[in-house]
Amino acid sequence: MRLAAALWLSVAFGVFPGSVSPAAAQNLSQRVDGIVAIVGDTAILQSELQEYVFRLQAQGVEIPQDPAQLDAFLRQTLESKINQVLLVLHAEREGITITEAEINEIVDDQIARVQRNFRSIVEYEQALASEGITSAEFRIRLTEQARGELIAQRYLQMKAGTVQPDPVTEDEIREMFEMQKESLGPKPASVTLKQVVIAPKPAESAQEVARLDAEEALSRARSGQDFALLASEYSDDPGSKDNGGQLGWVRQEDVVPEFGEALFAMQVGDISDIVETSFGYHIIKLDRIRGDERSARHILVSPEMTPEDAARYRQLAEDVAAALRQGADIDSLIRIHGDPNERASLTDFPRDRLPEEYNAALTGAAADDVVGPIPMRVPGISGEKWIVAEIIEISAGGEWTLDDWRETMRQQLEQEKMITKIIDELREKTYIDVRFEGSPVTR
Repeated sequence: MRLAAALWLSVAFGVFPGSVSPAAAQNLSQRVDGIVAIVGDTAILQSELQEYVFRLQAQGVEIPQDPAQLDAFLRQTLESKINQVLLVLHAEREGITITEAEINEIVDDQIARVQRNFRSIVEYEQALASEGITSAEFRIRLTEQARGELIAQRYLQMKAGTVQPDPVTEDEIREMFEMQKESLGPKPASVTLKQVVIAPKPAESAQEVARLDAEEALSRARSGQDFALLASEYSDDPGSKDNGGQLGWVRQEDVVPEFGEALFAMQVGDISDIVETSFGYHIIKLDRIRGDERSARHILVSPEMTPEDAARYRQLAEDVAAALRQGADIDSLIRIHGDPNERASLTDFPRDRLPEEYNAALTGAAADDVVGPIPMRVPGISGEKWIVAEIIEISAGGEWTLDDWRETMRQQLEQEKMITKIIDELREKTYIDVRFEGSPVTR
């Protein structure tokens, strides 16, 4: 079983992950069956607290191994669990409900993420069985968790507009920054720019030929002919042509917008109409649905790009670069010539995430410079895209400063103060009896 999957399963089953020492595990397991707190008319069991601890651990929280530190940690964790129960309790009193469709969407996504850690569904089922649970029971546990978390979130959202949090001070922001500074790591070299991305388009006659081929392939697919064989005959996608058009599991954000909108509106077994994208003409067949992922096949028919077409768009890119250097407005050029499927701007974008062609062009560049045209090869597209960019700012990187994070941390502190204020008000009007280690503390 892979590590990520093991952590997920341990969260659901209350199994001790290996990073907890035997002594700490024994200390926890000796207290499994008692009631550790009562919130209103709801009891929190030690086993529920234990499961909550392991959910935190799966998120990266370190569990102390020293018995005294572990006790302190458990007390603090119990307070968090009490707050969660408190929010759910009052949300239900306010009549907040969650639909089954909302819960199912979250749970489907969680299960899909767990399954991706296994080589097959069989291996996933075997891992569940090794923990003494079925896939149906696993789903029930995730459903209970998701319902509680979502209803608490809804309650906080509802109350957020009615609560005025205490102001955040500069000292608080600075203190948070100093506490988190080391974990932020070094500030990467970055660039801020606007860009005109020019995508080559074949001549209209070539597009018409490709469209007719796509219509022919679609007619044959809908008449019942084997889709995989049709893909090998018609498709111009080198990545899937020889695999029956198989794309594997994809999310909507993984594909271009037109393709994603069509795919995620389909039912299993559907064959789409012709979908036009910057790559050409697609025919999609949906095979399976798994949470927010789809397994599909496609046939891509791309119009033929001639050398004359490529030369025409290269010249257009040269003309755009020249216009920018003469003072033309880049936003206007983006509207006229830019590919709508590409980002028109990058803000504080890390240099190490840029394609090699970008970084080569940016060498020696400074703010207000125009770079390009930069040729970019795009898989599945005949010819090259051309990028012309106007540099706004280039940062060499180094250490993060408070100015880099001030607004983010201000918002985080405001959120924390708002939640604290809501919970404090709920605690004042709710019976809470903490029973930890046989020492009840009534509030």
